[in-house]
Amino acid sequence: MDTTYYITNKNNQLLELLNTIDYCLTDATLEEVDSIIKLKEELLANDGIHITPEQINNIISLLLSFVPVQVREVG
Repeated sequence: MDTTYYITNKNNQLLELLNTIDYCLTDATLEEVDSIIKLKEELLANDGIHITPEQINNIISLLLSFVPVQVREVG
């Protein structure tokens, strides 16, 4: 049985994620822009449904890139 991953639009979570991605684009380097736009287009194309584990990892990585290093450090 295949697992379907999705981002719910309950409480506007998908819209908030898309807005956050747009915000990240304003501070992104040129090298990051293409991958961020690709991620956003993939989420929009499927309305946040049938996202892959790789896309989930990309979302997490993108969001973590805007968290200060001292907050992310482990140990």
